[in-house]
Amino acid sequence: MKIDVHTHFVPEVLPAMADRLGDHRWPATKCQCGKSHHKQIMISGKNFRTITDQCWSPQRRIEDMDHEDVTVQVLSPMPELLSYWFKAEDTLEFSRSINAELSAFIQNDPARFLGLGMVPLQDPELAAKELKRLKNEFGLKGVEVGTNINGKSIGDPFFDPFFAEAEAEGMTIFVHALHPIGKERIIGPSALSALIGFPTENALAASSLITGGVLEKFPNLKIYISHGGGTFSTLLPRLTFGWERMEEIRKVIPHPPSYYAKKIYYDTLVYDINTLHYLIGQFGSSRLMIGSDYPFLIREKDPGYWIDDLNISQEEKEMILYKNAANIFKIL
Repeated sequence: MKIDVHTHFVPEVLPAMADRLGDHRWPATKCQCGKSHHKQIMISGKNFRTITDQCWSPQRRIEDMDHEDVTVQVLSPMPELLSYWFKAEDTLEFSRSINAELSAFIQNDPARFLGLGMVPLQDPELAAKELKRLKNEFGLKGVEVGTNINGKSIGDPFFDPFFAEAEAEGMTIFVHALHPIGKERIIGPSALSALIGFPTENALAASSLITGGVLEKFPNLKIYISHGGGTFSTLLPRLTFGWERMEEIRKVIPHPPSYYAKKIYYDTLVYDINTLHYLIGQFGSSRLMIGSDYPFLIREKDPGYWIDDLNISQEEKEMILYKNAANIFKIL
């Protein structure tokens, strides 16, 4: 069995929001001439990304899943849809439309698909209230959030009302890299932002969950981070070293950083067997879950193909392949 916890969804037609504040900055779908199974995501009059029916067709997904022996996919919105940079009330309306489309998609085969919705996290109180709707009306298992919301790290106490409600409702939180810091310092094509910027962004987010006290205040929170947590695993020893020697850090972090780091789950999307061994050494097999980034260009095809190359027990392999995900999403 194999559960892929990092896949993305885009509806075939996005809700029309051009008459709202932000007008052309709202994402919109546009048909690609001569290609019935392709769409363009238009933002500010430019093609942000060309997508295929893998994003919105359950049948196409199941074909790919069967080909790659994936039992269950966890779907979350394409991160650029999160729309934290608009009025919260407008983002709420946009989110409900996306969540409804995602819910309808999952109903095509609830045994194969689980969903994570989106909420207007620029207003944490409003986002917190919406979690009940995600769970009870849309039947979603949790919510995807960005690593930062308009430049504010996800671990900032500003978001405590949202985390409190997520913990109370037992909703899983997927932290995905978004609008990485320092893009202007990346030399080369814009595509490098996802390759160089995302790992740094994930590390900042994971660190903020510790230094901002989120994991201390909400010990039962279910949360996982994209791209193996980025560079967080290599930053963690330095953070621990500082914690051991600096009283001001211990005042805000009662336990060693590694204690909190092992409360987080991480996907396996690191493209390298040696890095996976390192993550296992840092966090343990009980904290890793298969993630592919399906169906986008940088996805790992045949996710988990490397499992038998890991020098771990059969039980640990099963944890990574499906048991950890089954536990966090309360299935099986």
